[in-house]
Amino acid sequence: MDEVQYRLVDARAQVRSALAQLETEQSYTLRSRHPKGQTALPAVIWFEYSNTGTDCPVVDRLVFQVELWTEHLDSQNDLAQAVNRAMLELGLRRIYSGPDSYDESGACCRKIFRFGRKVDKRSMRLID
Repeated sequence: MDEVQYRLVDARAQVRSALAQLETEQSYTLRSRHPKGQTALPAVIWFEYSNTGTDCPVVDRLVFQVELWTEHLDSQNDLAQAVNRAMLELGLRRIYSGPDSYDESGACCRKIFRFGRKVDKRSMRLID
């Protein structure tokens, strides 16, 4: 079998870099996992949500989840626009946008996005 079939696609460094350089005037905390305790708001929390094979042995599907935690809906909307732009510029597509939610206990707003794409492992190019 061709060795490329066993290659694991890893785009975490590119996603982290894009999210660390969001085009926004807001300062924000960037985390690659949920905090165990309090974290400064606004926060952009991201992680690899899924990294699966497809019916084609040289094609994988990547999905990243990005969560926005803010004190106000206005700042959430600004960050959402910046995150969307950064991920689309990477070539990923927005495949899910959750409803706006408000956490009464913590008095903060939360928004969830998922971005994904298929990757040809031979060339590491995004396809579909």
